[in-house]
Amino acid sequence: MSFWNFLGDFAIFNMICNLFSRKSKSSTIGTYQPHYIINSQYEARIQELEDEIKESEKRIAECQKIIDNSQPADLKDYDIDELQDCIDELEDQLDNCDVGSNRYDRIQDGMDRLQDRLDDMEELDDIMDDFDDLDSFRDDIYDADSYRDDW
Repeated sequence: MSFWNFLGDFAIFNMICNLFSRKSKSSTIGTYQPHYIINSQYEARIQELEDEIKESEKRIAECQKIIDNSQPADLKDYDIDELQDCIDELEDQLDNCDVGSNRYDRIQDGMDRLQDRLDDMEELDDIMDDFDDLDSFRDDIYDADSYRDDW
């Protein structure tokens, strides 16, 4: 008798035993349902954290509106102090987050975009100041030429 014959006979024997067995298979499966103790403080804390997340997402969306406009002409629409306030507020939110969380990464990305936007605005202001200085210099040159012509 080979191993495979023995295994086949054993399987047939189990099938016959299962047919004549009086136990139903549905009774062997337990319907265990754990009974959880609801902790109201835990539930309240979860709700509080979810509310904080929603408020943070609203604030991030507001700051995102400022970030999304990438046209240099739109830079005049926003005050530098307003952007700096947004960055400061996001830094405060960043201090209250776990370093490895997705929220931390989103806030950090938002801060980086706001800071880039702020740098662009300051650079544009510097360029405009340079143009104003150039215009003043050119006006001074033309005034000096007209002064010489009068002699």
